[in-house]
Amino acid sequence: MAVSHTRTYWQSHLQELCASKRIPSPTYEVYEHSGGSIPSPPSPDPGPSASPHSGQSWYSCVVSVAGREYETSYVYKAEENAKEKAAKKAYEALNATT
Repeated sequence: MAVSHTRTYWQSHLQELCASKRIPSPTYEVYEHSGGSIPSPPSPDPGPSASPHSGQSWYSCVVSVAGREYETSYVYKAEENAKEKAAKKAYEALNATT
């Protein structure tokens, strides 16, 4: 699948997949973390980076679709990134069942 520069690429594709399978639209629950029990994703930049313990807000997400929940494996600096990662996980799982 081609890479998109929009912030809702996977969310849009998940919505379309749900419509094509005639299942209810996904719902998203975003959680804010100030000191994270979920690790942050590995950074491609080996330089110094903020950690979930730096006082900055970090986010994880659970998307519910077709009676199942798909959760991010990491926390993200932006809420939208967390939603995208959860949507991608759900899309890949649902698309594999086609």
